Amino acid sequence: MNYLCERGSLFKLGVKEIDWHQNCYNPEKQKWETKIMHKESGLTFMEMMTVLAIAALIAAIAMPYTMGARHGAKLRGAVENVRGDLQLAKLKAVQQGGPVTVLFSGNSYQVFIDGANAGILDAGERLFRNRQLPVGVSIDLGNTDFNGNDYVRFNNRGLPDDIGNVVVDSSGGDQRTIGLNRLGRININ
Repeated sequence: MNYLCERGSLFKLGVKEIDWHQNCYNPEKQKWETKIMHKESGLTFMEMMTVLAIAALIAAIAMPYTMGARHGAKLRGAVENVRGDLQLAKLKAVQQGGPVTVLFSGNSYQVFIDGANAGILDAGERLFRNRQLPVGVSIDLGNTDFNGNDYVRFNNRGLPDDIGNVVVDSSGGDQRTIGLNRLGRININ
């Protein structure tokens, strides 16, 4: 038996269901009847795969920016730590009434009382700070220079013996320079 049907418009039953109604001609009854066609809910496999592909594409585009931000944050944090520890060395030199040295190495530095004025942490000298830099951040000893030394010493008035720069590198390719002038002022470039 053949039904002649024409598709009707979309309407809602309640809040959740979306149904189509169909007007169909029933030849046995010789009249038009309205049938409600329920739409199946849920996602097909292809719809799900399309959503996952779009999410993967967005993640792949955003990943380099996220990694760059991480390298930048590590570098900024390390530079602020070096700056703060240089300030600590100035303060401790005034408080202790004697020289305090900041000695730089590749991935760390030390702040200590330098009683022997040698720029080296000797036995019996008090260590204030021994700081490791984060992974991927290092001190560029080739460009870090305080009158030929890889350390800076502050006298009992909080003034540096030598002016110079500390260069901090990131594995992301960024670099910051911390400058120290004759009056002990610390600038980040």
